[in-house]
Amino acid sequence: MGYADTDKMGFAHHSRYIVWLEAARIELLRTSGQSYRDWEASGVLLPVIGLNIEYLKPAYYDDELQVRTKITELDRIRLSFEYIVLCPARGLQVARATSRHIFMNPQGRPMRLAPDRLSILSRLLENPPAATALEQTS
Repeated sequence: MGYADTDKMGFAHHSRYIVWLEAARIELLRTSGQSYRDWEASGVLLPVIGLNIEYLKPAYYDDELQVRTKITELDRIRLSFEYIVLCPARGLQVARATSRHIFMNPQGRPMRLAPDRLSILSRLLENPPAATALEQTS
């Protein structure tokens, strides 16, 4: 993590966690064999409708962080993720978070996910990949 990620106290700024969670979520989707860009190109958007972050310990400038994520809830209309933010060098969990999403079409209307797309995400829910960490380094 670099200087731009920290606040005046030298802690990771709370707003940066949202960026890191999004990046981890995108990486998890990539493990399905389709990128988030592929989902968008097929007309499926995943706007955030809820986000909860618990900041457990401060992360500092130059910490290397890992963000691990998994799908926790899924139906044809909604999707939820859980995140754990770790600082392995210090042996700490620095934050945990959840995000809720709906499936939306390009016109901005909620939509039901097609069965083939639901099947892709169901596989991630039932058998999460072994490596879903996104490294955040300076």
